[in-house]
Amino acid sequence: MKIVSPIDHRDEAAALLAAGADELYGGYVPAAWQARFGQLAPINQRTFAEAQIASHADLTEIVQQAHDNGASFSLTLNAPYYTASQLPLLLDYVDGAVTAGVDGIILADLGLLRQLSRRHPSVEFHASTLAHLLNSGAAAFYAQQGISRIVLPRHLTVAEMAEIIAENKALRYDVFMLVGKCPNTEGLCTFHHSSPDKIWPCEIPYAMAAVAPPPSPTLRQAMQRQGSWSSTNRRHGCGLCAIPGLLQMGIHGVKLVGRGAPTAQKIQNLRLVQDFMVLAKSSLTPADYRRKAMAAHHQRFASPCSPNVCYYPEFYEAE
Repeated sequence: MKIVSPIDHRDEAAALLAAGADELYGGYVPAAWQARFGQLAPINQRTFAEAQIASHADLTEIVQQAHDNGASFSLTLNAPYYTASQLPLLLDYVDGAVTAGVDGIILADLGLLRQLSRRHPSVEFHASTLAHLLNSGAAAFYAQQGISRIVLPRHLTVAEMAEIIAENKALRYDVFMLVGKCPNTEGLCTFHHSSPDKIWPCEIPYAMAAVAPPPSPTLRQAMQRQGSWSSTNRRHGCGLCAIPGLLQMGIHGVKLVGRGAPTAQKIQNLRLVQDFMVLAKSSLTPADYRRKAMAAHHQRFASPCSPNVCYYPEFYEAE
């Protein structure tokens, strides 16, 4: 199982690869796109400069460093959709990225996928979580259009993931592992993440109320769950407890969130996951493994585990 790390700067490539990254992913905004569309239409799902590789030259160097170390690089191009007027720039952009040697493209727009899969058949196309592939039929349909790898949505259970994998064995699958858990369904979320303070819409506390009381048990549970998010930190997202199960399922890669995060945090996350990949293959009992994972979460984030920030809450149990 590979460890997939974000990267934002060429200067951090060597450190991330040395810390255990098997694959890197990131994005950059070409000058032509910035001049024409600016922040009104981000080319990928990051709207601040710290989360973007600075230039095509830097991208080329990062890709070369990855390849020199036996790793790969995938370009993030995961806006939910693009317009026809943007397509010429996008095609030139991807042509340049392929020339730079990128191994994969992470995307969601079906029309763009159809064009690129014909234009660059040697590139591995990943379905982003923005593609919102929730079942085996959706996965099979995207595979017909050129996808060979899927980043499974955050809110799927491990059992649901296993069903998709069992029905589409020719595909490769990534799942999230550390930081960035969100209460919203990413493929359906229309919030714009452009706050200069980097406080995103899902982090703003708000109250839910039933239109016609009394609320149903299901609605009451949803209201309580939403209210509890104000007391947890989505940046503490964690899936360490699930690693043994993910290995058994045949997951290809565990993906670390963190484009725009400091290099030191990326390295810390890489080393933590690498340690637990080793532990997952040891003779530890499931209970002992889980206790170590929960203790590591507490040490990493100085915060106790919570079902809100657990990527695989079926593994969560109150202490």
